[in-house]
Amino acid sequence: MGLGLVAGPRMATAAAEGKPAPEYIQLSGAAKAALHRPDPGLFPDANTVVIGIHRDGNWLSNATTKNLSDRGFFVIGVNPRSDNNEAKAAPWENNALDLAQAVRYARAMPGVEHVVLYGASGGGPTTTFYQAVAENGSAYCKDPQRLVKCEGSGFDNFPPVDGIITQDSHPGNTINSVRSISGGVRNDKKLLNRYDTDPMVDRKLDPFNPANGYAEDGNTHYSQAFIDAYSKAQSGRMNKLIDEAEKLLAKAEAKGDDDAPFVMPMMDNARLPQIDLGIDHSTVKPAKLLKDDGTIEDRYPVESVRVQSLEPGDESGFSSTMMLTAKSFLSVRAIRSTNSLDGIEWCTSNNSVMCALQSVHVPLLVTAMGGHYFVRDAEQFYDMAASQDKDFYVIEGATHGGTGCTACSAVTGQSYANAQKNMYNLMANWLNERFAKKPATPATHP
Repeated sequence: MGLGLVAGPRMATAAAEGKPAPEYIQLSGAAKAALHRPDPGLFPDANTVVIGIHRDGNWLSNATTKNLSDRGFFVIGVNPRSDNNEAKAAPWENNALDLAQAVRYARAMPGVEHVVLYGASGGGPTTTFYQAVAENGSAYCKDPQRLVKCEGSGFDNFPPVDGIITQDSHPGNTINSVRSISGGVRNDKKLLNRYDTDPMVDRKLDPFNPANGYAEDGNTHYSQAFIDAYSKAQSGRMNKLIDEAEKLLAKAEAKGDDDAPFVMPMMDNARLPQIDLGIDHSTVKPAKLLKDDGTIEDRYPVESVRVQSLEPGDESGFSSTMMLTAKSFLSVRAIRSTNSLDGIEWCTSNNSVMCALQSVHVPLLVTAMGGHYFVRDAEQFYDMAASQDKDFYVIEGATHGGTGCTACSAVTGQSYANAQKNMYNLMANWLNERFAKKPATPATHP
């Protein structure tokens, strides 16, 4: 087809009666995809393709591929070149080249009139970045303030899409990182050479120190002075790591190498809002809450019902150590800031939803999961987006993946069993209102 794509055999996945089995699509390079078609008997006029992608996750059979195809849409799940290996995402910007292949493939499908991107979690930065480049050209991703700029001519002719849906997207891996990094580390180089990390961590900047407000019973409350000091320390440490990675990369290139290993201890699992539930716990303006009974309520504010999700030791274990390269760190994890909560320089990285949406004008549906900690971020997406046709909903009691939060129910006494069904019905209605030839009747979902 001249698109760098080869349609492969049908997957062995069993299909519902009348609904075709998914079709494997081999994109050029290491990227791949799967096409999920709706039941042609129920949806003969289906004309919209929804394309979902993450950074390193598997989207070939993501829950969205089934749920939205069941509701009358073609869905393409894309696994980019860096699936299951973040260190390969150097530069991260190149994942958008894989997404461009999928968009071209969708545009060429018979009967397709509209293409919409779907960004869940880490897919939010990828999809919004893609459309920002599609609308504004490669000048967007080569802006002088970016720590890493896109390279090559492949970014010059991205086919734009007709809309974007975000499902509890985070603001960017870079922003996630500066908010999750341990702010109390005094010296990264010395820390790497020690087994006992405690002497290398400032106890005055330890979020699990009871003297700073930590409580084992889940009722942690930090003072504003601690929050400010810790958030500034997180930014300071990230800025130093950026300087170190840039010097390391320059030395490697001077030797004729194109990259260098970059290992960072205590780089994750130290996000204050996961410990103190009062931080970024709600919207700051009225917003729409999609309740578990399917009704929509305008509420001020809309509160997250999340529970505490970090404990002492989480930030210092093996899972919190990042083993990347200088390039992958700068592209995927690095952003400049003065305060990790509200002093981030959004456009120093391409991996930033807040930056991208300021340059995106297509219809936008922003959803936040009410049992997770991105409610305030999602509200900022909505506020900052240049789109005129935009909407924002919080899904009551939903986990990051969209299902009902049972741990939240144990605290609130409410059931959130319908969260996922409600979310996909909302998305289907939003899509049909804008792109369907005529209102489609969704499949029955118990």
